[in-house]
Amino acid sequence: MDANILCTLLAQRIPPEQFQLWGLEIHWMSEEYNTPENNAELEYVIANYDTLAEAYHKATDYIALRAKEYPPAADYLDGIVKGDQEQVQKYIADCLAVKARIPKPV
Repeated sequence: MDANILCTLLAQRIPPEQFQLWGLEIHWMSEEYNTPENNAELEYVIANYDTLAEAYHKATDYIALRAKEYPPAADYLDGIVKGDQEQVQKYIADCLAVKARIPKPV
């Protein structure tokens, strides 16, 4: 179980200001947050972690794939500094091409 993914999955169900994860151990920020409802959410996430984590990965993997393909931001900034509108437009077109090749999952 990955603590970062677990924290993200919990934060989708429990307000993040109510808990902290220390490794894989949950600590409530106040006893008032240690409720049966929050504990039920915690148990649900832990019991269904594999399925929830797989869905999380499917929903976010495109971000890393796109990041590898985008042109360097320095190309855009260089075009701005030089006032080279053609270079700026090429950068934008290249970014849009990456987005078309690697779409966001729906």
